Amino acid sequence: MQIYKDIAGINSELFLKTREYIIKLIGEDSFEKYSKNITSYYSKEEGGLCYLRTKDDYLHIGWFRGVYINDKYDCLFGNDKTIRGQKVYKLDKETKESIKH
Repeated sequence: MQIYKDIAGINSELFLKTREYIIKLIGEDSFEKYSKNITSYYSKEEGGLCYLRTKDDYLHIGWFRGVYINDKYDCLFGNDKTIRGQKVYKLDKETKESIKH
């Protein structure tokens, strides 16, 4: 499972801090789903929100409905039907604001 690679890899601290922040934002009804390639985050009320996966030099957040996000922080990339990605290099104030948005 990917989560074992994420928590043991070079970006494990970034993964764990971002994971904690996302779970805090979702609230008490959040839950994780583990798969071979990603760890996904869901809200019982909203459904699927995003997934996390570590890369060599950043953390990748895949926003399931990213195409509908107003990208006021200019941090999303991709052109899939709905998913948009966000590269996270550090969990600073600006990055937290973009995730919360």
